[in-house]
Amino acid sequence: MGVPTAHIAQDRAVEFTRATGAHFFDRRRFSASLMAALALARLEPVFPQGPDAGGATSSAPAPFGRSPRWFGFNLLEYFSTDPDWMKYFPYRNDGMFREDDFRWTSDWGFNFARLPMDYRFWTARDDSMKIDERKLEPIDRAIRLGERYGVHINIGLHRAPGYCILDSLDARVTGIRVTKEKTNLWTDSSAQDAFLHQWTVLAQRYKSIAGDHLSFNLLNEPKIFSTRDGASLQTGRGEDGGADTGDQEAGTQGAKTYMRIMQATIECIRNIDPDRQIVVDGFDVATEPLWELNIDDVIQSAHDYYPDAVTVCEAEWARGEETTALPAWPMANGPNKHAIGRDDVEARLLPWKKLGANNVPIHFGEMGCYKHTPPQVVLAWFDDALDVINEVRSGWALWNFRGPFGVLDTERRGTRFQDWHGHLLDRPLLDLLQKKMRT
Repeated sequence: MGVPTAHIAQDRAVEFTRATGAHFFDRRRFSASLMAALALARLEPVFPQGPDAGGATSSAPAPFGRSPRWFGFNLLEYFSTDPDWMKYFPYRNDGMFREDDFRWTSDWGFNFARLPMDYRFWTARDDSMKIDERKLEPIDRAIRLGERYGVHINIGLHRAPGYCILDSLDARVTGIRVTKEKTNLWTDSSAQDAFLHQWTVLAQRYKSIAGDHLSFNLLNEPKIFSTRDGASLQTGRGEDGGADTGDQEAGTQGAKTYMRIMQATIECIRNIDPDRQIVVDGFDVATEPLWELNIDDVIQSAHDYYPDAVTVCEAEWARGEETTALPAWPMANGPNKHAIGRDDVEARLLPWKKLGANNVPIHFGEMGCYKHTPPQVVLAWFDDALDVINEVRSGWALWNFRGPFGVLDTERRGTRFQDWHGHLLDRPLLDLLQKKMRT
């Protein structure tokens, strides 16, 4: 089922042309603005009463069938144009994805690589509608490597025109400098047009790639902030953590805005490439399922870093957050002095389990523990978290392959590393991950 914007999306797809003999995609004019498409897009809920409605919303595990059997890692070679991040992740922001990463991913039994990317690598600094196709060639190469080694490639915009979750960071607290977006994807038609343009170009470029080899993840970790008192619109909570009816209503509207933009983009992609697999992150930083996303065969993605005190312990970008220096799992003394364990993870992921029970395909596109979490805690947390995700009938991917959330070169103290072709392999973690894969 689509939204009633097909004629607009089709006009745009027809209008799209590749500049002959040039190295740039430059589509400066649209037959209609994305705002017009959004105005026409209606959100009719698949489950009108939400996740607690009767009937098919049983919490029993859904058949694995519709959810993709993807197990693997995120690769960061096109992650961010902001160089400060290279202090914390072992990559060079040059797009040169390493063949060994694909080879070893496959050799160890995994089949998935997510490429979270910054659109500014290939987009003109002064014109968000101008794309240099030469700088898309590293993505071409990654897709070819995925085909060679039987690894499904999931390309996504971690930074998109008008939005990036990293823009919420305060450099005065974290010490990490981020060049923030000058436009707002949720409110600016120019950003929305540029966002649609990115995916139109990518859909056109890769329409010959089989769906088994390539999928699109439209936007990483959507989150809409109010400008009043630091309240988060999607959670409906202010700085004191208390609920606010006005913010809850605004959060509902924010989720609808997000879904309308996703619907219009999906419609445009599918007019160019009808069979492309598309992944949409859940709302509120990929933690809340989109019960009203009324489009067939769209995979919803969750990210699992719960609880933060365990997974991002002492992470540089989490400075100022409530984290425990040396956490345990289960946590006997978590936030608000409450114990946290497997039951809490199950409760946290129950909405996703219910979504899957309604035959909606699901995938956990990110999860993991940062390098400062002790190794025994990491293994205990993964043991529980992956069991729960398996109950949801979903595949999963760690935030890193190489790096502080991964299995190679984590720099995690106390780990029993194994030398692996000049890298340090966390063999106990790798063994656990291989054991937990359910295919």
